[in-house]
Amino acid sequence: MVILSEFIAKLDDFSDWDPRRQIDYISYFLIAVGGKRSVLHKDIKEAFSELSLKDYKRTPQYLSENAYSSKGKYIKVQDGGYRLERGTFEAIKTATENEPVMVQVSQQLADLVIKVKNTNEKSFLIEAINCYRVEAYRATIVLVWIIAMDHLQNYIFGGKLNDFNTALAKSPDKKMSKIINYDDFGELNESKFIELAKSAGIISNDVRKILDEKLGIRNSAAHPSGVQFSGHKTTEFILDLVANVVLKY
Repeated sequence: MVILSEFIAKLDDFSDWDPRRQIDYISYFLIAVGGKRSVLHKDIKEAFSELSLKDYKRTPQYLSENAYSSKGKYIKVQDGGYRLERGTFEAIKTATENEPVMVQVSQQLADLVIKVKNTNEKSFLIEAINCYRVEAYRATIVLVWIIAMDHLQNYIFGGKLNDFNTALAKSPDKKMSKIINYDDFGELNESKFIELAKSAGIISNDVRKILDEKLGIRNSAAHPSGVQFSGHKTTEFILDLVANVVLKY
């Protein structure tokens, strides 16, 4: 059965909506999906809490005013609860059913977003998971790889640059001997960058193995090929890189 957070996850920018509109969609879910005959103020309050949304203090008034207005969105029923007026109910049903079909995102992936503290990385990860939801697995893989590489490069540039440059200077490839600006990382082949990060003692050999493996997957995803990507494989890709790179360094 679909849970409320999964239903809400497919609605763009739901947390930024006017709370009255949020109430309408939550009411729809509780009745159409949750099987409630009607909703009470406490049901809406509990749903807001479940979704980590600020409680809307005027929920009782909103429900009541809309039930007694000739053009209101709700009807009060005998048990004291409220049901959506048919036209409103059907409009929300149409809007939600016309959304792209989304796959269920595991709780592990949802938890990752909370753990990522960098605002830009979090925004990028949310976009990657949105791609995952509509089964755009190749796009998800490419985006998550970008997050991991950018995070590791920023980590090195912010405090491990001397170690990295020492390893770079010893490298047989003399096309570049020193990183001066952050953009200089773009001149390095990604596999070379991973090798140097390991040589400099910045990442462990286990992390190097993970990055080498994921780089191969990213390369397959980033180019037209007959390789198929499943939700399971993509989930593993996300979890490995975020847990072992983004949240570790």
